[in-house]
Formats: sequence, structure tokens, C-alpha cells
Amino acid sequence: MTQRGADADADRSTTGPPPVIARAAGPVVPPVVDPPTVEARLLEGSQTGVITCDERRVVRSANPAALRLLPGLAVGEVLPTGAAVLWTAGHGESVELEAGGRSLAARRQDLPDGWTGWHVEDVTEPRSRMDSLLAERARSRFLAEAGNRLKLSLHPGRTARTAAQLAARLTDAAVVVLPVAAGTVQWFRCDAGQVDSGRLRVRELPGPVAAALDGLAVPPAPLLPAELRGEPWAPQAPTAGAVVTALPGNGKPAGALVLLRRTDRPGDTGPDQALVHEFAQHAGIALAAAGLYAQQARTAGVLKRSLLEPRLPEIEGITLGAAYRPADEGLLIGGDFYDVHPARPTDPDGTMLLLGDVCGKGVDAAVSTGQLRQSVRALRRVEPDPVRLLELLNATMLEAVPDDADPRFVTLVLGSARPLPGGGLRLVLAGGGHPAPLLVRRGGVEAVEIGGTLVGGMRRARFRSRTVDLAPGEACVLYTDGVTEARGGDDGTQLFGEERLAELLTGCHVLPAPGIAERVTQHTDRWLTTDNHDDIAVLVVQAPLPVNPATGRRHLHSVAASATPTTGLEEEPA
Repeated sequence: MTQRGADADADRSTTGPPPVIARAAGPVVPPVVDPPTVEARLLEGSQTGVITCDERRVVRSANPAALRLLPGLAVGEVLPTGAAVLWTAGHGESVELEAGGRSLAARRQDLPDGWTGWHVEDVTEPRSRMDSLLAERARSRFLAEAGNRLKLSLHPGRTARTAAQLAARLTDAAVVVLPVAAGTVQWFRCDAGQVDSGRLRVRELPGPVAAALDGLAVPPAPLLPAELRGEPWAPQAPTAGAVVTALPGNGKPAGALVLLRRTDRPGDTGPDQALVHEFAQHAGIALAAAGLYAQQARTAGVLKRSLLEPRLPEIEGITLGAAYRPADEGLLIGGDFYDVHPARPTDPDGTMLLLGDVCGKGVDAAVSTGQLRQSVRALRRVEPDPVRLLELLNATMLEAVPDDADPRFVTLVLGSARPLPGGGLRLVLAGGGHPAPLLVRRGGVEAVEIGGTLVGGMRRARFRSRTVDLAPGEACVLYTDGVTEARGGDDGTQLFGEERLAELLTGCHVLPAPGIAERVTQHTDRWLTTDNHDDIAVLVVQAPLPVNPATGRRHLHSVAASATPTTGLEEEPA
């Protein structure tokens, strides 16, 4: 038999009917089944679905994971319509699809003979965790930006405007309403990036908004569409509704936040309530801080206006000049002070002069200064004599100090000025531990030693007074130790001192009183080599020159401090 014949016989023997085999009587033995291969076991236990399709898109194999992930998938049938997106990917590319309420990712692999395979994974949980992470990052970025922007300003209006702009990013439009003031509220609305503002009377507020401002509403409180009429509740497009959230403040709401949603978003469930709550906390704290700062600023303004050095009065027969430099230039107030009280018709002693230095600096010293000035003003009505007035002031200050507090003492010069019939001035000066006043005369500068003890420092204080006369053109300079104790010079430690001050004033009788005061402070500023210095106050009292018969004008230094001269200095008469 040839080889071809042998092969043919072999083919027939394998394809023909099986031979009949005689079996012995006894139990039936099951056929032997080959165990599954390692590859098959791996596919069955894998959590990744594996699918193969032929060129006609008929599923030829699918492991249990693939059958579980893709409902409707069956071996021997065409790939389900819901999984048709699998064919849009190229070799090695991935596509995403939704099946059975799960998010799937499938990667395509081209096989021989036109077949195609896919590896399908369930990415629902990782995708959810990633979405949560991204959402939390977006929340954190928004809250961080909100915190930074809200603290840029301590002005309530600007802070509310910023809060409205930020809140509008959480919804379609937002309104921030500030607390009630004088029966009205101020509101700020941000809609489509545009911010408007206005005022409403309290009775025009919707009930939930008024309750939120009163601290009675439990957020979020809904606003009905019927309540969203007119400004500021009606935005540029119709609204489906709104919610009101109270902005927590310092013990009471710092305002109310209204978030509005438009009707063109029927499926929108609104902003994340947790995010709105956290933002309301940030906005409420910022608004409360701005309101507290505004209240403190108003209080400080009233305090400053009451404590600032007074304008010098215009008094016939007396020329006045003054200058003041607080240690804290930003505060504008300090412990040095001066005051001038014009003579009353029933006051024979003339105009009262006062210049002093309260121990300490800043607000505490300024408050003591204000109290002291008011005390002097009141005591002057019952006691015009300078020495007796200082004694009463000393007793008053000691009585006002609590037993467990240190006394706050003051050094000062207190006196009176009265024009003389023939020209010039008569001064009566009493001192309480203050630097000696300086008289600027034609022949030079001399000190008026009045001595005295600190006022408010001890009960058995001693004071005395001196009377001096000023000729026309001569002046008396009262100053605080901020002038003489100013440190500067070559090494920055030298005191300006009384000798330099006397030298500086020599020849200044040709200057008007305001010019003398400004000259002292300007030279003191130049001498200083550090910003750490004491308060400086200077008060100059000058006897004006008589009218020049040749020109019909007075010497320039007889012009009041508030007047503006139109001519230069004139020559003094011989």
C-alpha cells in the first residue's frame, strides 16, 4: 500500500463511525475529562473581564467576570448594543462605558484572523474616589480663596461685596444682607458677575431673611417664588427658588446669605450644603471682624476729635502760636497737650494758658490728657488763681486713682495772660515739675524758674507762681521735655538740651509766635536720629507790636495764627 493510500485509510478510520467494542457486564465508567488548563483557571478567577469576538462581532469566549460586568453578554451571540462603543477604540486604546449602573473601562487588543479581544475593568469605586478627591480639592481651593479675599478688607461694605461675588460661584446669583441699622438694611447682589447694592426697610424684608438676621432661622430656610419679587431678590432671569443662610457673627448674625437658582436648571439640586455652611462661617467671621473694626474706628475717631490739640483762639492784644508732634505719628494723639481759654467778662486775670506732659505715651496717656484738660476747664470756673488751681487739680487727680492702681502724674505750666494798657503782656505762671518757660526778649533769652512738684504725684505738693511782663514783640515759649530730651547729634545719643534751645531762640523776637513754635519743632525733628522719641508740644505767647505809624501796619508777628499774611517782614521800629 502506498503512503497516500495508507493516509486515506487513516483518515477514514478516524472520521468514520467508531468501532463497536464489546463491554463486559458491570458498572458504567465515565469518560475521562481533561482538567482545565492554567490559563483557563486564571481567566475564571480574574476580576478583569476578558472577551473575544470574531470578525462578525460574535462573542466566541467570555470569562465569568465579563459576563457579570456586561449584562446581556452571551457566548455565541453578537456583542450587545450597549457595548457597541467597544468597537470605537483602536488597538491598545481604552474606552469608557456604563453598564448595569457601573462605570467600566475596556482596552482593545487585536488578535489574529480578524478576531478582537477586550479587557474590561470595573472603575466605579476608583472613579468615585477620584471624583470625591477632585471635589474636595475644589472645595478646599474655593474656601482658601474665599478666606484670603474676605480678609483683604476690614470695610463692611467691601467685605459684603466680596462675599456676594464668591457666593455667586456656588449658584446662579447671591445676595448678602448686612444687619439692621437705623431701621434699614444694606444689601449686595451678584448676578452674572455684576454687583449691585442698595437699601431696604426692615418691613420690606421677606420673613425668612428677617428671621436669619434676628438669629431665629435654622439654615437653610427656603424662600418661596412669591417672595422673590423686586430688588434684590429678582435676578436677571426667573428663579426657581432660593435658600437663606444666616452668617454667624460675634454672638449674633453678621448678616444673611441668599442663594438663588434659575428655572432653566430643573435637574439641578443646588449647591453643596456642606460647602455653603463652611463658606457662611468664613463670610460671617469676616463680616463680624469688619463690623467690629468699623465700630472701633468710629470710637477712635470720636476719641481723637475730643483729644486732638485745639485750634488757637484769636484774642485781641495777644499773639499765639503752637506746634505738636506726637510720638506715634499714626495715632495723632499722645500725652503732651496745650490749651488756651480766652478770658471771660467776669474774669479779671485774663486768658488762661496751659501746657503739660502726662506720663506715658499713646492712647492711655491721651485719655488721661483729655480728663485733665476737662478738669482744668471745670476748676477754672471756681478758682482763677494758678497756684490754688494746681492744688485743687492735684487733689482731684489723687482722689480719682483707685487704691490698687499707680497714680498717673503730670508736669505742667499753668498761667494767665493779660494785655497791659500801654502795650505788652503781663503773665502769671505757676509750675508743677515742668521745664522752665523761656522768655524771648530783644536782648536775649532768659528762663522763668517756677519749680513746683509733680501734679498728681503726692498729697503734700508745693506750687508757686511768678509774674513776668513782656514788652511789645517779646514772647514766652512753653515746651515739653520732648524737645530738650530729643536724642541725636553725631553719635545719636546727645540730648538737644536747654542750652541749644536757648541758642535757637536767640533773635527769634523778630518772628511771629507761630513761626517761633514751628522753628522749635523743625529743629528738634532735624536733631532726632531715631523714630523712637517722646511727644513734643510747644506753646508761644507773644505781645504784639503796636501799629507802625509810617505804614499803618502791624509787625507780622502780631497777626493771628490762623491768618495768612500778604506781605513780608517789616523792619522793627528803632
